[in-house]
Amino acid sequence: MSLLNFKVTIKSMKLLICFIGVSSLLLLVFCLYTTLNTPEKVIQPLLPSPDQQVISYELLRSQNAALVPEKYNEHEIKSRIIREKIKRLAGVGGPKNAELMSTPARRNRTIALNRNIQIFYYAPVHWYRLHPTVPSDRNGSAVSFRPNDDQVINIAFYPKRALYNTTESIVREHFHDIQNCGIGTIVLVWHPAFNEGLLRAIFKMAAIHNLKVAIEILEYPERTIEGIRSNIKYFMDLFGKDQDSTLSYFRVLSKQKNLPIFYIRRAYQIADADWMRLLSRNGILTIRGTAYDAIVLAHIGTKEHKSVVRRGGFDGFYTYLPSNGANYASTWKNWSQLKKYGDTYKLMFVPTIGPGYYDRKKFSRSATTNHGINNIKRYRSNGQYYDVAWRTALKNNAQIITINSYNNWVDGTQIEAAIPVFGFRDYLPGSPEKYLDLTQSWIEEYVKYKLNSMARKTDATLGCYDFINNTIC
Repeated sequence: MSLLNFKVTIKSMKLLICFIGVSSLLLLVFCLYTTLNTPEKVIQPLLPSPDQQVISYELLRSQNAALVPEKYNEHEIKSRIIREKIKRLAGVGGPKNAELMSTPARRNRTIALNRNIQIFYYAPVHWYRLHPTVPSDRNGSAVSFRPNDDQVINIAFYPKRALYNTTESIVREHFHDIQNCGIGTIVLVWHPAFNEGLLRAIFKMAAIHNLKVAIEILEYPERTIEGIRSNIKYFMDLFGKDQDSTLSYFRVLSKQKNLPIFYIRRAYQIADADWMRLLSRNGILTIRGTAYDAIVLAHIGTKEHKSVVRRGGFDGFYTYLPSNGANYASTWKNWSQLKKYGDTYKLMFVPTIGPGYYDRKKFSRSATTNHGINNIKRYRSNGQYYDVAWRTALKNNAQIITINSYNNWVDGTQIEAAIPVFGFRDYLPGSPEKYLDLTQSWIEEYVKYKLNSMARKTDATLGCYDFINNTIC
C-alpha cells in the first residue's frame, strides 16, 4: 500500500469516527428531548373481579416471613423483600391466597374510649397531583404545570372506600372506625382555608360518636402570632368554653382548670420572642390566665427545637413524623432523652407513632419542605413497624400518644382499610382492616400497662404520667 493510499485510509477512518460520534450525540439529544416532553401516562387502577387472583406487594414479601418481634431493621427488611419476590413470583396462588384475602369480622370494642390516644385526621384527602412540566421544576419552590394536564393518582395504597369525597356520611363511617378502636380524640389537621361547612359536620359527627376534637394548626401563608391567637379564639368561641363541649379539654392540675389542646405544626418557623408574646404570662398578646388559655404543643424535629419550646412558653411538644430515624425527634431511641427533657422543664412529651410511611412521589423530595430530610419511607413489614413504635411509646411511659394517621393516604401513614388493587400496595396477608384491629389491640395494652403501673403505687406516689384519661399536670 502506497503512502498516499495509507493517508486516505486514515482520513476515512477519522471521518467515520466523527460521523458515529455526531450521530450518537444527536440520538442522545433526541432521547432526552422526547423523555422530558412526553407527559406521564396515567394508568387507572384495576379493581379485581370476584374470580380474579390478586398477588400483592405485601403478600409477596410477607407471606411466611419470619418476624422478629422486638427489632426493626430497614436494611434487612429491604433485603428480605428482594429475596421473597424472587422466590415467590412464580409460585404464589391457589386456595391459600383466597383464605388470606378474606375479610374477618371486626371485633367489637371492649374498652372505654381513651382520650389520651389521639389520631390525626385529614379532610379532604388530596387523591391527585399535577405533575411538573419538566424535571428541572421538581426540586422545590415554584412549579409550572401544563393547563390541560391529566390528574395523577398521588397515593401508594388504595382505600377500601375508593377515592371518596369527604362528606358527612364518609365522616360518620370514619368516626365509627375510630371509635371502635377505642380512640377518644381526633386531631383535626386544619388551616384557615378549611371549609366551615365540613368543619361543622366533623364536630357534629364527633359529638354523635362521643369523640373529642383537638386542633392541629398547619403552617399557612403569613402565619403570625396574631393569626394563631385568632385561630385559638375562633375554635373556643365556636365549639368550646366548657369541658362538655366537643372540643378536646383536659384537666390541668397545676392550674385547676379544664383547657383545650392545640397542636402547632412547625412551630419553630416562628421566633421564640413572638411565641413569648402569646404564651408567657406577661406577653402582650398572652392567652395565659384568660378565657382563651389552652394547652399548646409545638411540633419539633431537631435537638435545637427543644429550646424553642422551652423559651417560647409552650406546654409541651410532639414529634409528628412517624418515620423512625428520619430526624432527631422521630427517632425512637431518642425518645427517652426527650421524655427526660420534658420532665426536667415540666413539659409534656407527646410521641407520634404510625404504621409506616410510604408516599408515591416519583421524584426526589425537597429537604427544605420535608422536615429537613429526604429519606423518610418506612415499610410496614406486616405490622411489625407499628408494633415496635407502640412498644417504644409505652416503654417511655408516654401519657398522650398521637397516631399519624387515620387517613393521610398521600404520605401512606393511614390505618384506614385498604384493598388489593393492581399497581398499589396493601395490607396482605392481613385483612383490609388489619391496622384498625392492631390499633384496638394496642390501646387495650396501653390501658393494661397504665392500670398495672397504678396498682404498684400508692396515692402519694402517683405521678403525672400515671393518669389514664383527661388529666395532666
